[in-house]
Amino acid sequence: MKLARIFYSLAFAMICFVSSYSYVSAEIVLDPNDPAWELQKDEDNIQVYFKDVEGSDIKAFMGKTVMSASVSSILKVMKDETTCADWVQGCVNARTLEGETFNSALQYGINDLPWPADDRDYVNRVTTVDNIDTGEITISLDAVEGHIPLTDNVRLEKMTIRYFLSPINETETKVIWVQHTEPSGHIPDWLVNMLLIDIPFYSLTRLEEVANKSDYRSAKFVYGEDRKILRID
Repeated sequence: MKLARIFYSLAFAMICFVSSYSYVSAEIVLDPNDPAWELQKDEDNIQVYFKDVEGSDIKAFMGKTVMSASVSSILKVMKDETTCADWVQGCVNARTLEGETFNSALQYGINDLPWPADDRDYVNRVTTVDNIDTGEITISLDAVEGHIPLTDNVRLEKMTIRYFLSPINETETKVIWVQHTEPSGHIPDWLVNMLLIDIPFYSLTRLEEVANKSDYRSAKFVYGEDRKILRID
């Protein structure tokens, strides 16, 4: 079990070294409707898919599930940085930096890695877009430079992640997590690809569990006059 945890932590850190494709091409690579996705695991109502990415030895992954939780409950968990270690595989802690709004925030986080690997840290621009017609929420995470001094940790320079939350009804939500990365270090590519199955699987499992805790289960959106979400209560 200890060895497995080390592999998972290392694999999660490698996820955060993302390739340097442009925003436009990233959206193509991370398109959840691309027919190139191939199912790798289907268990406990969670599906994990891989697909090849041109010019990369590392596959993109997609995790899909339907959670017994509202969009507002799930999003409140995701926007509460104190829950990072509760559901994200490999996360130690995270905190929001200055200038946070519902739609845009800077987040600093740390991923813990066992010796002899160095811990990783990062600053992400987190962008949230809500579709007033469908109720779908899209959360984009992209690494940015600066904003916080370098530390003894290895600063992650690139990160590209997309979450899609689509309401089915008031108590059920379709959740899709899509990501592509380029690893560095001495972990072989085949091992990273193998472990990428478990990372979205266990993270999505825990996300649903946290969203159903009392602090999040009753979360409600507060809307502005333009029907756009202002905050979550």
